[in-house]
Amino acid sequence: MKRPFTLWLLVFSLIFLALGGLYGGIAMLTDPSGGSLQMTEVLPLLPVPDYTLPGLFLLFMMGLTPLFLTYGLLARPNWAWTTPISRWNNHHWSWTGTVALGLILALWLIVEGVMIGFHWPIQYVTAVNGILILALTLVPSVTKFYGE
Repeated sequence: MKRPFTLWLLVFSLIFLALGGLYGGIAMLTDPSGGSLQMTEVLPLLPVPDYTLPGLFLLFMMGLTPLFLTYGLLARPNWAWTTPISRWNNHHWSWTGTVALGLILALWLIVEGVMIGFHWPIQYVTAVNGILILALTLVPSVTKFYGE
């Protein structure tokens, strides 16, 4: 079966998220004060002493995970450890992971909005990208392509 066009839009959205997650995560880990991102004034609003934990979350969850899922969506490997995920909803594990990532991103943005508000353009760009990731994953042609 040929890959649907909307899959390529989804891959683009995941890579875009990954680039932002890698950049933000690395910046927060190399300068936990937030100075390099000009976010020192936000730190007192957070329940953490510095940006190390948010940086780790961004690096792994919003940086490396989208790249891993992109590989899964394109290569469709069937590893033994992913079988329970695929059996759970009769879709390839990478499709299920992408839905989960979209939901985690939405939750992250909601918590972020409650804690620090929405003041920076990147927050809106990330929110739109998150909506795109969820919407493109749930497009019938993509859902059918990853059904098992």
